[in-house]
Amino acid sequence: MIGKIKNTTNQMLIAFDVPNYRLLFTGRVTSNMGRTMRVFARAWFVYELTESPLRMGIATSALTWPMLIMPLFGGIVADRVDRKKLLIYTESILMILWVIVALLITMEMFEWWYFIISAVISGIVQSFGRPGHQAMIGSIVDSSRLGNAVALDSVSETWPRIVAPALGALLIGIIGIDGLFWLTAFAQFITLITLLKIRWEPLDLNNSRKMGNNILEAIQHIKKESIIVALVSLGLLSSLFAGSYNFLLPIFADDILGVGETGLGILMTVGALGGALGSLIVVAASNARRGRGMILISISIIKTIALVAFSQAHIFPIAMAAMFFMGSTQVMFMTMLTIAMQQLAPDHLRGRIMSLRVIFMGFSPFGVLIMGTIAELHGASNTVLLGALLYGLTSLLVLLMTPTLRRFQ
Repeated sequence: MIGKIKNTTNQMLIAFDVPNYRLLFTGRVTSNMGRTMRVFARAWFVYELTESPLRMGIATSALTWPMLIMPLFGGIVADRVDRKKLLIYTESILMILWVIVALLITMEMFEWWYFIISAVISGIVQSFGRPGHQAMIGSIVDSSRLGNAVALDSVSETWPRIVAPALGALLIGIIGIDGLFWLTAFAQFITLITLLKIRWEPLDLNNSRKMGNNILEAIQHIKKESIIVALVSLGLLSSLFAGSYNFLLPIFADDILGVGETGLGILMTVGALGGALGSLIVVAASNARRGRGMILISISIIKTIALVAFSQAHIFPIAMAAMFFMGSTQVMFMTMLTIAMQQLAPDHLRGRIMSLRVIFMGFSPFGVLIMGTIAELHGASNTVLLGALLYGLTSLLVLLMTPTLRRFQ
């Protein structure tokens, strides 16, 4: 019995058998911890300086502005240059950037709008680094470990969302906002060290083609792969329609559920815990060789039901349960989608194809804008309900039109 449990655990961590992946994962954890603490600290500091929710929202969302189109160029670069060097350059730039921010805050020379500039720069750099990271995963693990590697990468992204805000709130009182930014810059330094320690033989990449030809090559491949088209469509639909509940949570907590700031914190914590559990479930299922297309469909259905339930919830425990399932299915959906895209991407196109995964983030502000306009006219509950129905129906349409996705293993 003990041996069976041990064998199952080993299978869940099979990607860690690869030393390079262990280093990449460690760097990913420190980078995500630093980034999540920065998002929290940036919002806190801007609100403390300006007492303006609008300015806080602008400074916080500026990170995603470049991610609407820039990741495509980042993907091209990831397919044309040494991927290890690309990540070393991007992490070095981010470390220098946040050292400068920390220094300006320490010297009391920082204005709130500097965060817009630094966040946009960070977004541009991450538009190159994130496709490079995704491409690197597919280059350092073999196909038998790829699904598990992507699932573990999801853990490295999801769990810091739970730990980092609480840790950041605690540390602000101890080391101050400037100390917190120095700490996040140090986290980037740790990430840089892990990348330098990776033993890497550069791939023989064809970098003689013009950029236009690189884009055309990727488009031609994607057009031939109906599954990739379907996966990209599902990701965009999720960003546009299924994420509206996040920015409407304060309205639900205050006006609909009547639980105030404490209830809002509980809802966000429950959603994060759901995401953490979802990431572990995907890790456990990452080595499955059958029915991945149907698993993705099932997750989409559960996600739609959870969104509908949350939109109509007027009792706090029901809202909490729905929030838990929304958090877990969101992480499971995006992780399974990423696994499928990684499996279908040939290595010489991996950066360009995985850049589409990053672009999903760039579409989130459009979804917020669309749903925010509807909420202004028809209220938060109806907006989340409409978003759930649009997401569910359009996702069902994509799945019906792509039988190869349903049969995807």
